[in-house]
Amino acid sequence: MAKVITEDIDQQTSIPPYSVWKITLAGVALGIFYWILVSILNLFINSIDISGNVATILVFTVGVIVMLRLRAPRPLVVALATGLSLWGLASWTDGLFWVEIILCNILLYGLAYVLFSWMSRYDKIFPVLATTTAIVIIARIVSAL
Repeated sequence: MAKVITEDIDQQTSIPPYSVWKITLAGVALGIFYWILVSILNLFINSIDISGNVATILVFTVGVIVMLRLRAPRPLVVALATGLSLWGLASWTDGLFWVEIILCNILLYGLAYVLFSWMSRYDKIFPVLATTTAIVIIARIVSAL
């Protein structure tokens, strides 16, 4: 008789490791890109709120592409959560000196990308979406104060 050999194979998917520093650098670059887009769009639209919102959508799109290139887990969740959390950033920083605006954009985009990419490492989607949604809601409430 033939002997059947079975192997215990781990069925849990493994996400390849990614560099937190690359994600941070991507967030910093996207923060600078956001400031450049807001500045250019504000020349044509003459409304800081609308130009900031349009720039957020464009940075969201570029952020998804950058996160895909970095092979970060769940790039759509990371970019969408960052965009929703920082919606209206141009109006928050309106009236500051341009160096302060750039520093705020760099800090907030860098921290948001690191936070949401760190949370997205977990392999089950429901806890990731639940905690991401909770943090986005808390960020929107705090920003409305």
